[in-house]
Amino acid sequence: MLTIRKADPDDAALLSEMGYASYSHHFAHLWHQQHELQAFLQQEYSLNTLQQSLQSDVSDWFIAQDHAPVGFAKVSWHCAVEGDSHAGTLLHKLYLLPGKTGKGYGEQMIAEIERMAKSRGETFFWLEVLDANPQAYRFYLRQGLTHIKDTVFSTPSQQSLLHILGKSI
Repeated sequence: MLTIRKADPDDAALLSEMGYASYSHHFAHLWHQQHELQAFLQQEYSLNTLQQSLQSDVSDWFIAQDHAPVGFAKVSWHCAVEGDSHAGTLLHKLYLLPGKTGKGYGEQMIAEIERMAKSRGETFFWLEVLDANPQAYRFYLRQGLTHIKDTVFSTPSQQSLLHILGKSI
């Protein structure tokens, strides 16, 4: 049975390990420059970064476990979609470890995060998904999200199209 718990500062090392493993497994092939990938991973998943983030009031991290950790999520409550009238719970990250996709964990994580958002009085749920990740895009559409608009994520050597998806909750 999947359990989803709020992470605390003692979970920084676990989140770092899961972040490096899951992001590298699912997305390393999309990066043109290895040093840019490493800089991004350091920026997002270094122990120091996660320790600071876990102590912040801006966002919450969650760990999903089924006997052992299977994935994690990062959420910010009541965030506005830039340049749009929508505001609500932003799902920054939902990553499953290698070999853990296709088991229903993602659906359960989305449902629990939506439940938490509603309990906080939120009425909208949104996220960004890479255009180069059509499987995730289709997954989020199956969860009832719809396309709002597109934006671009840039590094010195490349640009990636991001779809912003959302739904009323």
